Amino acid sequence: MALEDIAKRYYKTEGYNCAETLLHAANEYYDLGLHDHDMRTMAGFGGGMFVGSVCGALVGAQAALSAMIVKDRAHHQMEDIRPASQRLHRNFRNAYNAVECKDIKKDWHSKEEKCWKTVEQASRVLEQTVNELQLPQAKEPASGVQTA
Repeated sequence: MALEDIAKRYYKTEGYNCAETLLHAANEYYDLGLHDHDMRTMAGFGGGMFVGSVCGALVGAQAALSAMIVKDRAHHQMEDIRPASQRLHRNFRNAYNAVECKDIKKDWHSKEEKCWKTVEQASRVLEQTVNELQLPQAKEPASGVQTA
C-alpha cells in the first residue's frame, strides 16, 4: 500500500485537512510513533494556515520528515534537517511550481475534490524525498496511530 492510499482514507473518509492528513498518513506508513494528541498540532495549518500561506500539505510533510530525522531538537541536527527540509521544499516546488496554498489551489483544487489532488501529489513528493534521502522506508504492515 502506498502513502497516497493511506492519505486518501484520512482525507476523504475521515475528513482531515491537508496538513493533518499528511502527518496522519506518514505516521501510519512510516511507523513514526506519534500519538493522536500530536496530530492535533496540524489542525491550524490547513488551507495555508487558513490564509492561503504555505500549503498545509507541505507543512504536514515537513512535520513527518522532521519526526523521521530529529531525535531531540533541530539545532542539534542542523546538518541533517536543513538539507532534508531544503530537498522536500525543492521537490514540492518542482511538483506544483509554488508552495503557497493560494497559488497551488488555482490548478490543484476543485469544488468536488477539494484539495485531494494536492494531498495525493504531496504524498508522492514526501515518498520521493524520503527515498532520495535514503531514510528508513515504510514498515509492513503499517501499524497505525498510537494512542496515549
